[in-house]
Amino acid sequence: MRYMAANAWVGGGAPAFAQTLAARRASLQLAFQSAAEQIAQRIGQLGGQARVPAFSTSVSVAAAQPSSFSGMDVTAMGRLVADLQRAGQELPQAGQRLAAELSALCISSPSARQVGDAGVWAEEQVRDLRQRLAVIQQTHDIGTASQATAAFGLFGGHASDANGVGKLTAAAAGGDVAALKALVDLQRTGKDTTLAGRLSVWWRQLGPLAQGQLMAASPSLVGSLNGLPAVDRDRANRAYLAAQKAAIPLEIQRLRASSVKLGAEMKKLSDQMAGIRDPYQKYGLGQRLERLRESSARLEESIKEQELKMRQLVAVEKGMARGGQNGRPPALLLQLELGGLGKTAVSFGNPDEADNVAVYVPGTDTKLEGFGGDDSKRAAATWDQANFFQPNKKIASIAWLGYDAPQWSGLLSLDRTPVFSPAASKGAPLLASFTDGLHAAHEPVSDVRLTVLGHSYGSTTVGKAAQLRPRSFADQLIFVGSPGGGAPQVNDLGVNPVWVGEAPNDLVGDLGAVAPLGGDPSKSNFGAPQFYVADSGDFVGTFAAHSKYWDDDSASLKNIGHLIDGQYDRLVPFPGPSRTSAVTPPPPIAPPTSPPSMSHAMPAEKPSPHPLPSPAPAGE
Repeated sequence: MRYMAANAWVGGGAPAFAQTLAARRASLQLAFQSAAEQIAQRIGQLGGQARVPAFSTSVSVAAAQPSSFSGMDVTAMGRLVADLQRAGQELPQAGQRLAAELSALCISSPSARQVGDAGVWAEEQVRDLRQRLAVIQQTHDIGTASQATAAFGLFGGHASDANGVGKLTAAAAGGDVAALKALVDLQRTGKDTTLAGRLSVWWRQLGPLAQGQLMAASPSLVGSLNGLPAVDRDRANRAYLAAQKAAIPLEIQRLRASSVKLGAEMKKLSDQMAGIRDPYQKYGLGQRLERLRESSARLEESIKEQELKMRQLVAVEKGMARGGQNGRPPALLLQLELGGLGKTAVSFGNPDEADNVAVYVPGTDTKLEGFGGDDSKRAAATWDQANFFQPNKKIASIAWLGYDAPQWSGLLSLDRTPVFSPAASKGAPLLASFTDGLHAAHEPVSDVRLTVLGHSYGSTTVGKAAQLRPRSFADQLIFVGSPGGGAPQVNDLGVNPVWVGEAPNDLVGDLGAVAPLGGDPSKSNFGAPQFYVADSGDFVGTFAAHSKYWDDDSASLKNIGHLIDGQYDRLVPFPGPSRTSAVTPPPPIAPPTSPPSMSHAMPAEKPSPHPLPSPAPAGE
């Protein structure tokens, strides 16, 4: 119990194991206490006197001190297993001795059996924990493991699993593609806050051979799983990209050949009809011609869809090509879904190893076909600026187009219009699941600050997502050109600080006053500190200012870089003395509390930068 408390093992199956362990410990103490009282009573009956000692002790540990995030100590896990093994060996012997002592005094008591049962239980736990620990030690030779590894790797046998993830991962490990798809579908709902942690542990325990087999069988599904290491997702998604790049031209060629053949049949049938006077025969041929025309229309739609996918692939490759340029690290492809508006996530820098991670969420009219333009360019510019201000830190800047952004072409459609929030509400679970994956996959040996930045309607999506993971979504949010923060006030978001930047001539930023997208973040009653953005000089009616927050050498880009690096004291100030107080953020929100039995052992909050906030333990 002291190991459980001192190491603050929470989340996953740890709380359930701790609760069961505490119950066994209390039962063991009660058994000895009851036996001692019965022995003392027997001594009294024989004319003697005896004082009954107290067998109950408290579990007190020194409070953990603020320090660099180092994950879970694998050595401590080993001590836990070793002590349980010792208990499994010694307690049955103690039960036998107690039984003999009680029998010699003619005392009938269940205490001896209870002591032995505690030993049997301990030995049962050792078998499961030792097997799990062996896998952890194979992949964590540095002595630490992530919180997810402790929660689900070591204590996973005690974790609740309402969504049947355990069965799905077991089936997926055997090559069941349907199980993989079910995991992706569950991930899209955003309902299971433990899913990314479970997937992280499951994937690492598979081993290279099984991982490679799954990647080969279904690279797109593997590449979509949040919680897997970024390099593995990149490998899977690149394989999928290469396969699609080779297959789509062949499919277009096949469809076009079919279309030509169908066109020839239609012409032949049309010519045949021209020479027929029998109305019944002509009617029959006309019906057949109509069916051919419908087939031809479907073929043309299929050709257009494949051509769209090809343009999307080209756009993704163009965006990824920004990696490796101007000192940037190579791009990592963390997600790729073709067709429709399309989806992707591209990171400049490895988010699993980074000190500062920024996730850029774009807004209205964003689509995968245009990813090679502003979206990838802004993420790259964000990396450049953050790296310029802190070259000694590892930076990861992610362009996340993982939701169907609203389109101006869908202005009259409730689901796709940018003036209402359904698109943000649908995108929020996807974004929350993605950040769950960043938490779970991050290496435990480095500190990290996670910033989620929403531009335009993307800020509405970010605000909605933050509310799905209160106090664990991110370390800070940045809204730029926001038409609405997805909540009435900043305190409703569950993240602190939330920074707001808005150009004076950005008309979109003023839509929050009329569009039902949540409170206007730029207004004082929203309650968020603001950073300086200069007037671009463009006429308000052109909406040009709305796209200039990432312009080279602009105050807004510099401030975005400083915020991502946590350099609040270096922000470019507002002109004049009246707004200088706006750059001081309120104190950060405390992380989620642990179960009551463990709360005294949780590490104290440390100054920013601080560890990636982990999803709340199961059941909290």
